[in-house]
Amino acid sequence: MIVATRMRLRMVSLDCLQGHGCMSGRVEPLRRGFLWRYLVYLSMVLGSKTGMAADSAPVAQAMPVVATEVQVPEGFQVQRLISMPADRGSWISMTFDPQGRILVSHQGNRMHRIRPAQRNDPASQTTVEEIQTGVGGAHGLLYALGSLYAVTGAAHPQTGVYRIPDVDGQGKFGPPELLVKIPGGGEHGPHGIVLGPQRRWLYFIAGNATGLPEGITRNHVAQIAPTPQQQRPRPQGWVMRIAPDGRQRELFSMGLRNAYDLAFDTEGELFTFDSDNEGFMGLPWYRPTNIYHVVSGADFGWRQSEKNLPAYYPDNPPPVREVGPGSPTGVVFGTGTAFPRKYQRSLFVCDWSYGRIYALHLQPRGATYGADWEFFASGRPLPATDIQVGPDGALYFITGGRGTPGHLYRVIWSGESVPPAAEKAPVHTALKQRRALEDLNGRVEPQAVMQAWPFLGSADRALRYAARVAIEHQDPKDWQQRVTRATDTQVLLTGLMALARQGDPTLRSQIFEKLFSLDWESLSLLQRHALLRVYGITFERMSLPQGEQLKAVRSHLNGRYPAASGTLNRELATLLYQLETPQLADRTLAVLERTPTLMRQIHYLRLVLKRGIQHFTIAQRTRLIAALDPHELRAIVRRPYADQKRTFSELIKQLGIDPDPPEQPVIRPLVKQWTVSELLPVVTATALQNANRENGQVVFRVARCANCHRLGNTGGVLGPQLNGLAGRYRPEEILESLVLPSKVISDQYRTTIFIKQDGTQVTGQIVDLAGQEYRVRTDPFQPFARIRINKADVEAVLPSQISLMPRGILDRFTRQEIRDLVAYLIEPFAPGLEVPRVDR
Repeated sequence: MIVATRMRLRMVSLDCLQGHGCMSGRVEPLRRGFLWRYLVYLSMVLGSKTGMAADSAPVAQAMPVVATEVQVPEGFQVQRLISMPADRGSWISMTFDPQGRILVSHQGNRMHRIRPAQRNDPASQTTVEEIQTGVGGAHGLLYALGSLYAVTGAAHPQTGVYRIPDVDGQGKFGPPELLVKIPGGGEHGPHGIVLGPQRRWLYFIAGNATGLPEGITRNHVAQIAPTPQQQRPRPQGWVMRIAPDGRQRELFSMGLRNAYDLAFDTEGELFTFDSDNEGFMGLPWYRPTNIYHVVSGADFGWRQSEKNLPAYYPDNPPPVREVGPGSPTGVVFGTGTAFPRKYQRSLFVCDWSYGRIYALHLQPRGATYGADWEFFASGRPLPATDIQVGPDGALYFITGGRGTPGHLYRVIWSGESVPPAAEKAPVHTALKQRRALEDLNGRVEPQAVMQAWPFLGSADRALRYAARVAIEHQDPKDWQQRVTRATDTQVLLTGLMALARQGDPTLRSQIFEKLFSLDWESLSLLQRHALLRVYGITFERMSLPQGEQLKAVRSHLNGRYPAASGTLNRELATLLYQLETPQLADRTLAVLERTPTLMRQIHYLRLVLKRGIQHFTIAQRTRLIAALDPHELRAIVRRPYADQKRTFSELIKQLGIDPDPPEQPVIRPLVKQWTVSELLPVVTATALQNANRENGQVVFRVARCANCHRLGNTGGVLGPQLNGLAGRYRPEEILESLVLPSKVISDQYRTTIFIKQDGTQVTGQIVDLAGQEYRVRTDPFQPFARIRINKADVEAVLPSQISLMPRGILDRFTRQEIRDLVAYLIEPFAPGLEVPRVDR
């Protein structure tokens, strides 16, 4: 009967498509499309086991159990409500419906509806039923406004945003309607979707492999105007907002890499957790996973190459918080949880690959935010994909993705009674000012320049950014003279940046003249960054200066290099090499020699080699090679990325470094197997006052600390960040961590022991999951090396009590060198030391 019905439906639908036989061929195109969609949907329903009824037979059910495999802070408890095999329940997104049930999408073409067990009923079970919606592989789910909205990157039925109406308000779904067709899909395609604070807009996010939909009605982002010299960068990693019917479509922000989800706080501010590119680790343009405040008009600077904009660029909003390596997935605010007050305002973010959930505690900083974070939940493995607050005040999250099994967990507070839900905080003045400026984005308004102009000189970087974007949306002819007549230094710099980005190339000389008029010595670090950034944009969009103007620009910049700041040196070197400034070699070699990590040296090395070293003296070549770590250069060549292998093989060839030397013995001899008590005298206040921090920087590099630890904006990501150690630890505690790295291990960086069926064991960090396989990093000095472990071969998985950081790392250094290293770690930003910072 079902087969016959489906055959008849197929015949009728084909007649409709051909324009005859069905309603005498008088079906309007829109109605014909709807009818076809409805027939396909009905055919699928009739052929399914469960149909579309709100209540169907469960495909799985289970009693809650305490999830001892998940670690959470004291006072919290985690329940595993149900588990599903990977082929049926590798869940990747979730949302609650009005009845408190959870709708989840499988990574394939399945959706489930889950009734969580009641918290206060010990006999209550969690049940799972399969539902048919006509949409599968949804990375984003949202039940709102009487419909289920699904964002799918799957090719079938089609990538895009769908609205699936709840026809009876009880979970009986009608045929899906494609609201927005989106080009691109897969793991870097369209992702999460949320309802805006005023319930007028749906906001959704997409990864860097996703094109923009057609029919955008408003663009909040003021992209750099193209010229014959430079084309506009392709929008990627964007956030859009649409009306619930999909007809109004606005590009809200762009320049992210591959953020999976987004969330609003109680003040209506939007946040996301963006991914890193593991392939860029150890390179100057690497940026770790970051928490971003997603504001109207923002371009966060991801460019999929060495052209990524660094966080100190004034036209690139800095992150709220750097987090580290990982694979960001679901995010949600703790609004509505029955948790202690600080967690009610926390932003919870999931890291799929490392099995972590972080809680970020945001603090206002002018018109934007900063944040502290803590490690909230972890497991081995715990590939969390999405997270939501339930109507019962608990925090729910699911696992799945890449063929891993699906689990549903519930986090509850089991400590003392919690205070009432946190009230909505009042919107402070800076936020109101920023929002008023953002209302001007994407519009040509007669009063826009007048309204935004005073904020170009604001001390608040976020307000300067918003004002510049608002002005860039207006015709440059309406404001370019105001820029060139500005007398306030900050207004002039911000205005010149807008002019460099949007102005006609004929304005190049005027931009240079205004830059010449500024007194470098009186500028702050941020203002110097702005000045150099204006030069850089002008060179890119309006071409390099020629003749006398070239000499004048060189003269303006040449005497500033090298500078005391690492970020200034990076920009000055770039500009001066672009201008083919003579006599740069010795100065750049001096910078290279005192740059503590290869990650940052590579920037200068590429500039030097692009110019060519054929004119270097023997002494200069010797200095250049001695400043580098050939072992680390060779390690980059061994990475599994063809473009890097090709580029760095050529660098090694030009430098004359042996690409494959025989193993060399350790150069530094053993000094002593130090104990903490033996070294305590070198970290007293008096001893540290006499320390040589520049030598400490050398020790930091020789010990290869930067392979794993991030300091400033550079370094590795396998171990804890070292920024701000002095504010968190006493010198004795820092020393103890160096001598005894396994005494205290953060859960974030704890390794895992795999005991295999054959009796062997492997210890390392889980960095990826793929179907029935763990991928494990075992050597901190080879971050791209992986060991693959089949799950079927594993007898037990245990947390290791041994740090990935090797013990005895100080045993080849003297007392004085260890003293200098600790002093450097306490105060790495001392004058004369090359460590860049993100300044706001």
